[in-house]
Amino acid sequence: MKVISHGSLEEELKKVLSNPHTSNNLEKAVQIAKEIIKIDNTSNYANYAMGLHELALANRTAPQVDYDRPVEAFKKIIKMDPNFIEPYLMLAKIYKETDRNLEYKLLLKANKQFPDHYLIMFDLANLMTFKTGEKQKGLELFAKCVQKLPMVDAAWSGLGSAYLLNREFDMAQKSFETSLAINPENTTSILGIGVIHFENANFKEARKYYEKSISIDKASFWGNYNIALLNLLEGDDETGWESYEKRDKNQFLNKYGGSAIQEIFKKDISKNSNQKIVILREQGLGDDIMFSRYLRPLKNLGYDVTYACAPELKEFLRLSPDLDDVKLTSEIADTKVFDYRAFLMSLPWLMSGVQKPRLKDPIKIDLSRFKEKDLKIKTSMKKLVNSKKLKIGLAWSGSPKHLRDFCRSIDIDLLKNIFEIPNVEFFALQKVHRENDIKFIKKFKNVHDCTDHLKDFMYTAYFVKKMDMIFTVDTSLVHMAGTMDKKTFLFLPKVPDYRWGLKNKQEWYPSVSLLRQEKVSDWKKPIEDCQKIINNYLSSSS
Repeated sequence: MKVISHGSLEEELKKVLSNPHTSNNLEKAVQIAKEIIKIDNTSNYANYAMGLHELALANRTAPQVDYDRPVEAFKKIIKMDPNFIEPYLMLAKIYKETDRNLEYKLLLKANKQFPDHYLIMFDLANLMTFKTGEKQKGLELFAKCVQKLPMVDAAWSGLGSAYLLNREFDMAQKSFETSLAINPENTTSILGIGVIHFENANFKEARKYYEKSISIDKASFWGNYNIALLNLLEGDDETGWESYEKRDKNQFLNKYGGSAIQEIFKKDISKNSNQKIVILREQGLGDDIMFSRYLRPLKNLGYDVTYACAPELKEFLRLSPDLDDVKLTSEIADTKVFDYRAFLMSLPWLMSGVQKPRLKDPIKIDLSRFKEKDLKIKTSMKKLVNSKKLKIGLAWSGSPKHLRDFCRSIDIDLLKNIFEIPNVEFFALQKVHRENDIKFIKKFKNVHDCTDHLKDFMYTAYFVKKMDMIFTVDTSLVHMAGTMDKKTFLFLPKVPDYRWGLKNKQEWYPSVSLLRQEKVSDWKKPIEDCQKIINNYLSSSS
C-alpha cells in the first residue's frame, strides 16, 4: 500500500487551492485537508481549507448568514501562525460584510504583520480615508500602494481620492489623470475629477464628469448620488429627491434593521390611510432633526407612524407637540406589526405627490416641557450660563469621519480675534478632542469647553436654550438651534452641503442666517462677518 507523506499532501492541497481551474473544487480540498489533519492538526493550509469549507456552508444560508464558525476557524489559524496571510484576507472579507470596525482592527493588525502587502494596504487605506477620518494616514498608505504597483489604476484613483478629501486638488487631479491613462474607464477617477470641479464651484463641468461615469456604469452609486446632490444644491428638488432615492439604503438596513418590512413607494402613498408605517433613521443626527418635520404631515395623511430614531435624540424629539401622535422608539422589536417601512430622508420624495418636497417649518419645540432639574449640570457651569454677559454658543468643527470635514471645519487659530472680543462668554457646544483645540481655548478665560457636559442632546439643548446666539459650522448644532428658533449664524464653505443651496438665504430654518465663504477654502469673510455681528450686538445693547 502506497503511503502518501504529509508534505506531499500539503503540496497537492496548495495546488488545488491556488490553481484557478481547481480552486473552486472545495470538496477535493476538504478531502485532502482531512487527511493532513489526521497526521498534523496544526497544518496551516489544511485548517485554511476547512475554514473555506465552513464559509461556503455559511453562505448557503443567505440572506440569514451565520459567520461564527468560519470566523472562529480563520481566527484560530491566525493564532497558530500569525505569518500565514490567507486567513487575514478571508476574515477581512467577512468583517467587511458584517462589522467594519472589526475589519479596521484586523487590517491594522495585518498591516503591522505584512507592512508591504498591497491588498491589506489598499483596504486599510480605503477605511482610513472614507470611514475612520484618518485621511492623512489613508493618503500615505495609498501612496505606498502606488509605489508597490504603479501600473494598477485603482491604486492611483485611491490616491487621488485621498488627496481630494485632504483638499490637495492639484495632486488629486494628477493622480486621477494617471489612473485614466492606465484605464480610461476608471469611474472613480472620472467622478473624482468631477468632484474637483464641484468643490471649485464649476458645476457644469462637474455634471459632465458625473454623467460620463454613468454612461460607463449606469448603476454607478456615486455617479447617481453626486448628480442627486448637485440637483438639490441647485434647487431642483423634484429631480434631486427622485435621484437621491438611488443612494445605498442597504447599509442602514443592515445597521439598524427593518429589511423584513415591505418598503413603501411613492405610488403607495395615499390619504386616509390607517396603515402602520415605521420610519427608519439612516445618516447624521442633524439629518434626523431636520427631516423630522415630515413625520407630522405623514401622520396627517392617516398613517399610524412610528419613528425608529437614534436613542440620544428621543428625549429631545419629545419636546415637540408636533410629534405627540408619533410613536418614538430606538428599536424595531416586531417587524410583523408594520405594513410598510421608509427612510426618514425618503419622505420628501415619497410625499411629493401630495405636498411640496420642501417643508419650510421645522418641528415646534415646547420649552415648557424642558425639565432642567433632570439634568446634572455643575453649579459653576450653571453660574456661567446665567451670566448677564453676552453668551455665544460655538462649534468650529464636526466629526473628522465626515467626507467633507476639511471643507466645513474651521482651524481654531482663525478664531483668535473673535475670542478676544471683551464682555462675551463663549461656550464650545461640540466635543473638543483635538489637542491643538484644547490647548488653544485654554488661553482664553472667556471660552468654556462644554465637552464633559454634552452627555446627550438634552444637555446640548440646555446650553442652546441659555445662549443669546449661536455661531456654528455645518453640524447637528445648527439643526438643533434652528429647530429651537435660536438666533443662529451658520459658517458655510463656498460650496456647501446640498440643503443650504447657493443663495444668500436658506429656507429650512427662519432663525438661521448664512455666513458663506466668498472664495473656496477662505474663511476670512465669514469670520469678519461674525466679529461685526457680535460687536454690533454689544453696541446696540450697551
